[in-house]
Amino acid sequence: MLMTRSAMLKNQSRPHSHRRAGASRSLAIPVALAALLPAIAQAKMPNDFLGKWSTDPVRCEQENGEVDVLEVLPSGLTVYEVGCEFDEPNATGKNLRLAAQCYKGGSPMSAGTVELSRSEPDRISLSLHGFSWSSDDPQTFQRCRAQ
Repeated sequence: MLMTRSAMLKNQSRPHSHRRAGASRSLAIPVALAALLPAIAQAKMPNDFLGKWSTDPVRCEQENGEVDVLEVLPSGLTVYEVGCEFDEPNATGKNLRLAAQCYKGGSPMSAGTVELSRSEPDRISLSLHGFSWSSDDPQTFQRCRAQ
């Protein structure tokens, strides 16, 4: 329903309009806190998992059939034709198990589990579980050298 300017001014001059303004201000705090929640969840991703990893750390660029590059971000990962978005991480020592929504190529997103593990400071293994297009076998990557 459209309101004329005079109708809006009348509504603003009513005594209960102050109560509405207070109510909207009290809603602003939970809304602002909800906006921060993704940042809080992202902060729980261990820093030693973040970054670029490659099957050939000297050549840290995707080369189909030769080099695969894995990029782990606070909220997801990408590796050759695969993209995943994480739920909150569940870290146990050097292993990280994440509920995730992933896709491969042009396929729709589907639910499964991403597992990342660190055997050495410069090595990471990635396993994708529950996706029809993936194998449960882990793939190992080395941290890319700084360029």
